[in-house]
Amino acid sequence: MPPQVSLYIDTILYMEIKTKAKEQGVSISKYVNDSMRKSIDDSWPDELLELWGSCKDDPIEEPEEIPWELNIKRDEI
Repeated sequence: MPPQVSLYIDTILYMEIKTKAKEQGVSISKYVNDSMRKSIDDSWPDELLELWGSCKDDPIEEPEEIPWELNIKRDEI
């Protein structure tokens, strides 16, 4: 059995969580668990990955390197 955690939240936040959980057809516990997981997950969201390749443009190419002698002279600090 997973660990249990008690949280103190305000009434308005509780009602919003309860409403969202009901809309998604899940328990409050599952909704909060999934929301917390999303907030700490550092991977790319699925929605973004689904967009990969959807743009019809030229592939990204590395530009030619500019010769050093064409570089702008900078003041020494």
